[in-house]
Amino acid sequence: MKDNVGKMFIEAAKRKLEADIADAEAKIDLYAMRPIGVGEHPNITEEILKAAEQGAHAEEVLEFINERW
Repeated sequence: MKDNVGKMFIEAAKRKLEADIADAEAKIDLYAMRPIGVGEHPNITEEILKAAEQGAHAEEVLEFINERW
């Protein structure tokens, strides 16, 4: 039972990281390809960089977890 609970937490962490990556991709797509998102954010470059950093960090952490568990 204990091992199963640990695996469930690892799986939950992976899913959250995958969601963070998808969120970052969606934000960048919105800012770069959809004009409706541009009017709400005056500094698009900073918003794209912030989303890219979020996605890159999540990918790095996910890779770390995948290599070990």
